[in-house]
Amino acid sequence: MKYRIFLLNNRHCIVHYPEKPNGFGILIIGDKDQYVDGKGSSWMSQENKSPLLQSLLNEGYLLFYPDLSFNHMGNSQAIELTKLVYEYVKRHEIINHNIHIIIEGIGALLLSPFLVEYHQYVRSILFINPIFSLDWMKEQVKDQPFLYRKFLQEIRDAYTIDEDECEQIIANNKRAILHLNHPFKIIHILEHGMKDERWIKNYKKLFGETDRIHVLLREKRSAQIKYALQLFKQAEHFL
Repeated sequence: MKYRIFLLNNRHCIVHYPEKPNGFGILIIGDKDQYVDGKGSSWMSQENKSPLLQSLLNEGYLLFYPDLSFNHMGNSQAIELTKLVYEYVKRHEIINHNIHIIIEGIGALLLSPFLVEYHQYVRSILFINPIFSLDWMKEQVKDQPFLYRKFLQEIRDAYTIDEDECEQIIANNKRAILHLNHPFKIIHILEHGMKDERWIKNYKKLFGETDRIHVLLREKRSAQIKYALQLFKQAEHFL
């Protein structure tokens, strides 16, 4: 696998190169599980991620993403880094400037501010177990005092605020829930027990009953490759 690691804002970022480029790029926006270091990345090393990465490379896509392992919770540092990696790749690599995006977990918190500036350059969006607001996260843990306390501490650290200001950050984020005009699919992989049902209901509250939501058993995770390619290829019909 051919790739290049570089630094932006003192954070490692990575570009993966396909053997036979098709001219299209994919930006990956993740949560604290998405790391890039001097030797590689989570998408290279984790068995639940690498098959999708390799399949997309085999199809000719150039993939790129920053290290977001600092538990960003949608903060300005992560927003700026995401914009910078897109600008860097646009200037240094030969790709169509209209990109696809893959988003995992709380990476969805970064999408709305990214689209404010770059909506015209986004071709399609694939979500994998997305969390569209901090209020969703609060809903998952509010009845578990230890986890709720930890959640507030993570917001405090991410936004460098006092803990008594966290509820205001959550409320502000709730009002910023995404409204999409781009082609998209949501893939939800069932791996969170009782939380999964509530999670899926939240998708339907946002988007209604739609065939763009695909629920997969953990052992059927590989089906996300099929859904990703369906979305991307269809969006590429309109150059």
